[in-house]
Amino acid sequence: MCKNYCYAYLMPLYSSLFFLYNMRMKLRFLEKYHEADDVYSFLFKAQGPLAWQAGQYLPYTLEHENVDERGTKRFFSIASAPFEKHVRITTRINQERRSSFKQALFTMQAGQTIEAQGPHGNFVVESPSQQHVFLAGGIGITAFRPILLDLDHQSLPVNVQLLYANRNQNFVYKKELDELAQKYPTLKIHYLVEPERIDKETVQRLVPDLTKPVFYVSGPLPLVNAMEQMLGALGVPDTHVKEDHFPGYQE
Repeated sequence: MCKNYCYAYLMPLYSSLFFLYNMRMKLRFLEKYHEADDVYSFLFKAQGPLAWQAGQYLPYTLEHENVDERGTKRFFSIASAPFEKHVRITTRINQERRSSFKQALFTMQAGQTIEAQGPHGNFVVESPSQQHVFLAGGIGITAFRPILLDLDHQSLPVNVQLLYANRNQNFVYKKELDELAQKYPTLKIHYLVEPERIDKETVQRLVPDLTKPVFYVSGPLPLVNAMEQMLGALGVPDTHVKEDHFPGYQE
């Protein structure tokens, strides 16, 4: 009796959650602006209800003319925190060899729309009081911006060491990150410029106790794979590692 009752009661709830999880929606383009070097941010407003957790991502479909072999779909972290009330895409736009998708994205005009589905992903902070180490390679910082801003907005602990590697001194979001670091002594940011790398020696030097933190790794797939192997070699258990990679980028 209870089994049948519970099933009848819960199935509509599960169906609603499944619908919301897979809901397609239109996002209206607001504006774009230059972040650093070849990195740009694009701001959108959802044309319907959209809720997400800091660190999640959305799949996007942008229909456009002269579609190349990479097609009309992409995956991007939601680079804005939920309280900001808009969806931010931050990505590299190579002016000489950009894809047809990024060409269409770069030339969007205010009021035009892109389709999204989701949100998706579990690259979220579950226990703010725990110690965390964020490993960001280049554009991988886009997943960490919303997490840090959201912790600040909710007045939650920011127990984070951020190791941020970039090819030069033009770090994306640096001003925002430095302002947060000034506000929270428990937020330690280490900027690494080539030839410096996030390698075994760097992690051992900056994170002496590897047994306590949860490691979050974000960046191009080759870098994420290398970081996971490196952490495993250092004895960090798989249960203490979360990863988020960006398809289509090289290390």
